[in-house]
Amino acid sequence: MKFPSNFFGIVVKRQRYREKDALVTIITKEYGFKTFLVRGTQGPKSKISGSVIPFSYGDYTGLIKDEGLSYLNSASNVKQFDEIIQDIELNAYATFLFDLMSNAFLNEVIPEDWYKDFFKALLYIDNGYDAQIVVNILQMHLLKVFGVEPNMDSCVVGGEKTGRFDFSVILGGLLCSKHFNQDVHRLHLSEKTIYFLRLFSKISLNQISSINLKESNKDLIQHAIDSIYIGSVGSYPKSKTFIDNMHTWHI
Repeated sequence: MKFPSNFFGIVVKRQRYREKDALVTIITKEYGFKTFLVRGTQGPKSKISGSVIPFSYGDYTGLIKDEGLSYLNSASNVKQFDEIIQDIELNAYATFLFDLMSNAFLNEVIPEDWYKDFFKALLYIDNGYDAQIVVNILQMHLLKVFGVEPNMDSCVVGGEKTGRFDFSVILGGLLCSKHFNQDVHRLHLSEKTIYFLRLFSKISLNQISSINLKESNKDLIQHAIDSIYIGSVGSYPKSKTFIDNMHTWHI
């Protein structure tokens, strides 16, 4: 089945297709992630080429197909996340976020609240907010979408709400000191790391301006989230490897 449609979208990926065309992946609220065949993008006089650069967003018109490639016909009111395009580090975090969203909502329509949060996250990254913190917050929220939302409110064994906590991937959430012996593979996280994991799982992106962390603390938080994802979701997008390698450049 195919039908014409007007929609707002964010360009995720573009690759050359044959001599003159391109395959462009766009994340849309109505159809999720869709890949479009865009004709004539390689020519110097192409009117649409500049509208389908990765990290562009705007209003698009196309022919939507349930299966296979859809077709993009025109674009208007197109803008770009200029800082993300120009900065390799911001680009890496935004790409990783694209991939996380794609894995979480594979072949699904994206709920409006999530689509708004995703767009807001890109705006925040483009406007100078800490890209890692923005992505970490959404990572904690996405665990629910992946079907492995951890218990960040109380001990998963005894229900204790106060005291010293660690995190158990196997048991799916916080573990209080009384029950540390229930998981010999608990993550052995610091109190500060636990505090920020709990905070990130609860706050919205609107509250991010009040968060300012040392690089050492950010590294510990990222390591903890990585362990949670690998242990509960089971995999990580390949784009995360680039971020890991990128951090070694600053050493």
